[in-house]
This record gives sequence, structure tokens and C-alpha cells, in this order.
Amino acid sequence: MTVTSPPSGSPVLRRPLARRLLATLAAGALALGVVLPSAVAVAATPDPSPSAEASSLSAAPAANGILRPGEPLSVVVTLSAGSSAVSPTPVALSIGSAPLGDDASLDRWLGGDATGQTLRQVATATVDATASGAQSSSTVTVPAADPALSSRGAGVYPVRVTAAGLTASSVVVVPADGPATPVALVVPITAAPLTRGLLTGNELAELTAVDGALSAQLDAVDGTLATLAVDPAIPAAIRVLGSAAPPTAVAWLQRLLALPNDRFALQFGDADIAAQLQAGLSAPMGPISLQSYMSEADFTGPAPAVSTVSSPQPVPSTSPGQTTFPSLSTLVDIGSATPNIFWPATGSAGAETVASLAALGTPEEPTRVLIASTSVAGGARPVAATVGGVSTPVYDAKVSRVLAAAAGQNDATRRGASLAAAQGYLAIARAAAGDQPVLAMLDRGTDRSRGSLRATLGLLSSAPGLTASTFAEVAGRPASEISLAGPTVDATRVAEVGELVSDEQAVDRFATILEQPELLTGRERAELLQVISVSWTGDAARQAVADHRAGTQTTLDSVGILSSDFRLVSSSAPLRPWVRNDLPWPVTVVLAVRPDDARLRVQDRTTIEAQAAANTRVEVPVEARIANGEVSVDFQLYSPTDEPVGSPQRVDVEVRAEWESIGLIVIVVLVVGFLSLGVVRTIARRRRTRAEGENSDADTPTDGIGVKDPDADGRSPAESADEFTPAPDDKDLRP
Repeated sequence: MTVTSPPSGSPVLRRPLARRLLATLAAGALALGVVLPSAVAVAATPDPSPSAEASSLSAAPAANGILRPGEPLSVVVTLSAGSSAVSPTPVALSIGSAPLGDDASLDRWLGGDATGQTLRQVATATVDATASGAQSSSTVTVPAADPALSSRGAGVYPVRVTAAGLTASSVVVVPADGPATPVALVVPITAAPLTRGLLTGNELAELTAVDGALSAQLDAVDGTLATLAVDPAIPAAIRVLGSAAPPTAVAWLQRLLALPNDRFALQFGDADIAAQLQAGLSAPMGPISLQSYMSEADFTGPAPAVSTVSSPQPVPSTSPGQTTFPSLSTLVDIGSATPNIFWPATGSAGAETVASLAALGTPEEPTRVLIASTSVAGGARPVAATVGGVSTPVYDAKVSRVLAAAAGQNDATRRGASLAAAQGYLAIARAAAGDQPVLAMLDRGTDRSRGSLRATLGLLSSAPGLTASTFAEVAGRPASEISLAGPTVDATRVAEVGELVSDEQAVDRFATILEQPELLTGRERAELLQVISVSWTGDAARQAVADHRAGTQTTLDSVGILSSDFRLVSSSAPLRPWVRNDLPWPVTVVLAVRPDDARLRVQDRTTIEAQAAANTRVEVPVEARIANGEVSVDFQLYSPTDEPVGSPQRVDVEVRAEWESIGLIVIVVLVVGFLSLGVVRTIARRRRTRAEGENSDADTPTDGIGVKDPDADGRSPAESADEFTPAPDDKDLRP
């Protein structure tokens, strides 16, 4: 059945893969248990006590339940001990005396209802002691000569095993003679559901490894006539990586495209078709761009290896230094495929769904909608059918369910029990089909081992009275008009799809802040389609949607305003808020500013180029017409197309414009004071210099007309003569 995967991309929280797988497996097992409980486990257990884990019993007839005349009947019995050990236990095998006539009686028998059945014990054995938490197996055999086996006519016979108070129901099929009935099988090629838009390189490397789940799927269909229903998101995930794609993923994609099997594309991510249409969409959604998943570095230089698988090397653009990436149609290419085939979830499609999908076809490529037999009204279920003139191939829902159960079962005995149940449903389908073929679907699921898939697909090729055919062959036969019962509508799922579409529209408006809006809108669409995958069920589906919506809101809040209250000390000064951009791409936004008081005049709109993953400072010119006061200012970001971005913000601006006047006056006074002081000092210095000069002139000797004698030094002639009279020599003083 379905397997869960963590929620997507972008800003969405994700859980570990193992938890996701366990969650969805539990939901899938519960769903199967409601419809075909014993076809899944083919085991009955007593009600477990709250404090103890119960033991269980399973039984698998040999040869996938085929009992040919003259052959012994062997049944493998496995006892799984719970929290308590089980001592050696006798086992009894019983078989019904009359065959089960139709699907309903087979459903009841496998569900544990033995009403109307006459059983005869035909063999016994013993199961060895089993330790707590362990398993023990034994084979119970009925010889071919036993009267209980001889002379049995063709049909599906009930088989029951009892041991230690437990029972396990199964069936054996005595094949009927007659011409072989064609049987076609459709096998999905899908990965575990995601909330990211695409698988990562590491996930692809794991899935496409030799022991990976995707490799197991190709191994199982290789050499068969199975028609492949391929999720195009898987090839796209490989191709967007260009030269960085894991080598195992490239080889896997090459192998997929080389397979000769017929194929058709599922919705991207295997998105739920019916839920989309029931939510009011006119047609199922598809991817719009995967550009955000591609890196230019992975598409330059030598041709990447992935280019050999329908992803040609990008052709250089006319602008030097730029690269042309692969187109969307190239990325999602699955090879030569039949278009316009739709596979809604089992039971979800009604006449309205078929009519809506019919509009997507053309006369050359008409629409085909795969319908489960349980959706056909009146009991008739021809494989080639139409509803309102639209081709609606009908697949056997019960065969499909038990095949899916077998493919997802890694326990050998339980898998054998499911395969025996599938043989029973196929035998009944063959008897009811007359000359009509049988169409089966291996319902969605990813937790499938290579051995389980091979055994399941091998069943159809070895089943007596059946011959392998193709979907195109059986669906192309003359069709009969049928009526469909009312579909099963999951109202919660439909409401979730409506909410997701509304969120996407908000992202579309928000993305206009980008130069390439598809970087954001393409990622959002891819993640949305993954979140509504058919494989998401139960509580896991609810959680995936909740996580995605939370991530979408985070994206819408990734661009906003960072600001606080301002104080203006001038009548004209800028407001300086920040624009926060958490996106990995630069954005263009317009900041609208509106004060609540006309006395504060601001620049109404300012265009901002905000850098990627950064905060960008903005300056908004302001002119205050008041000297003192408080004004509230509203900020709001808009896209270039005038779409609101982020939440509005209000800040208080305190205007103290008189501080500017006071400051100017103080400055003027200081300047004037300093200038005056300088002038006073200059004048005083000049006066002092002049006074000193006048005093000096008054003491200087002058000639007869008052002119200073240039040779005079202010001394008398006698003083000057004394200065130049030589001192008497000692010898002149001698007598």
C-alpha cells in the first residue's frame, strides 16, 4: 500500500524517512484490514491484552495456492510468538468440501467468516517451541492419494489451519480447463511520497542503488508485458541535477527509457486527481517550472552524462556567459508513452470525474480513465467500457489489492498467503469474465523488496488458465457502456486541496517581487502536488498538509520590515527602516509610507532592491511642519505589481524640530563670539605695537631739523670718546 515520506522544500519541516515509512505502512495496513483483512495477513489472533503482545498464525499453501489433480497439498504454517513463549503446538489442517462461488464469499472466508462452509480435517503436524518475539514454521502435507483431494472439481476451496487457539484462513485453487484468459497488469513506478518538490541527489542515489526500491521496480518489470505507470517527478529529479546527478540515477533513467514496456505518465508526484476535481478545479494541476531546482554550474562545461537520456546538453544562449536550461517537457519526459491516461485512487472517481477528464483528450489521443470494478454499478464489470462515451477500462479491484499486499509483504509465509488469495480472486474473475480479459493494477506502494515484486509479477505469468497481455490490448477491445456508483469522497481531503490552492494563489501574488517569479511559484506547485499524492493517507496525510501550509506561510513572511520608533531632531531628516529578505534570491519591493498627521510630510513610495538573504537599509526623506510633537507612521511593502508583501507596521515618530533651531542659534552665537574675540585681540595687539613704537621714537637723537642721526646711539660725545680711548700701557706709566 502506501508509504509515507517527510513533509516539503522551501521552509517546511521534515521527518526522518523511517518514521514516514512506518506511519504510512500502518495507515495502509489498516485500510487493507477493513476490506480484506485476511488477504493481507491471512491470520487470526485472539484479542491482545493491553499489557501483552499477542501471538499470530499465518498459512501459505504451496505453489501460490495452485492444487492440480494428482498433486499433494502442502501448507506452510508460521507461528509468531508475542510477548510470551509458546510451547510445542499441534497444528491441524482442514479443507472445505465445496468451492467458494464468488468474490463476496471469498471476502467473507478470508475475513474469518466460515458461515455456510463445511470443513474436513485432513492433516496434522507440530510447530516447535517458539521463544518470545520469534517465529517457528512447519509444513503440513496431505498426500495426493488422500480421498479428500481426489475427484475435486475446478474451483476455489477454503483452507483453514488451527494451532494454539489461533486460526489462519487461506484458499487453494483447482484450475479449470478451457482457453486461456488474457490478463494485463499495470505497475506503478513511484517513490515514497514527499513534501519537497523533488527527490534529492542523496535520495536518488539510495533509491537507484543495486538494492534500492526504484531498482527493484525495474528488475521486477524487466522481461514482462506489464504496462508502466511512471511518476514523471522521478526523471525530473534526475535531470534537474545535470552533471551532478548520481551515476546510479543516470543509469536507472537510461534503463527505464530503454525498456520496451508500454507506459503512461501519472500525475506529477502521483497527485490525487479526483480530490482536485472535487475541490472545484476544472482540470488536474501539473508542474509549471522546475527552474529553482537547477544550478547553472551543473549545466556548463562538458555534456553531462544525464544528457544521454532525453535531456540534451543545454544550448548556449545568445547572451554570452549564459546557459539555457532544459525545458519542462524535457525534464518530465518518461519516454514513448500513451498520453491522456488517468488513474484516480481506487474508488474515488465518479461520472463527474470522468466527464471532467474527457475534456483533456483529443480525437487523436482520447482520454482513458482507469476505473476500479468496485466503482461499477449493477455488478457488470467488462474490462473495455465507456462512461458517457469516455473510455473507462475497468480493473479488478480485489485482485489488485491482494497483489499490492503480496508485493509489500517481506515475510515469506504472509506473502505466500496473499499470493494464494490473489490466485483465488483471479480464478473467480476468469470464471466470471467469459471471453473477456482481466485487468489488474499493482496498487501504489514503495516498501517492496525485489523478491516480493518478482514473486508477485511472476504469479500472473504462471497462473493456470491465464496468459499475459498488455493494457493497450485489453483496453482496446469493443467497449460496453457502464454506469458508475457514487464515488468515495474524502471531504477532509477535498477541503485541504482547496486550502492548498488558495495558499498557492497567495504565493503567486507574493512571487511578483522576484525578477523570475517561477523560481517561487514553480517550487510551490511541485510541493503542492507531492503533498496531495495518492500515497499520502490517514494521519500522515493530514500532517503533510499541515507542515506544507506552515512552510508556505513562512515563505509569505520571508520578506518584511524591521523598524522601531524614530526621533527626529530636525525638520527634515530621513526615516531609516530595514527591509528583511530571507529568500535566496534578490527582490524588488516598494515601501509605502503614510503618516497619520499631515504636518509630517514623507516620500510616499520608495523602490528598494533588497539583497538575497540579507537586511537592506532604506532611507525615506521626511519633512516636519511642526516644531514639536508625535506622529504615527504606517509602513507597508508592495510588489512592483502593487501586491501587499508582508505585514504592515506602525511606528511612532517623535519630532523635536526646535532642537535644530536652538542648535543653530548656539552655533551662530559661538561663531560670532569667536570672531569678535579675534577682532578684539587683533585691535589690542595693534594698539600695543603702535604704543611701543611711539615710545621708542621719543628717545632717539635727531639732527638739527629733528631727523634722527643715523650714527647716534643715544650717548654723549664724551661717552663715545671714553669708549674708544685706549687704556694706558704699563710702560707709559713708568717715571
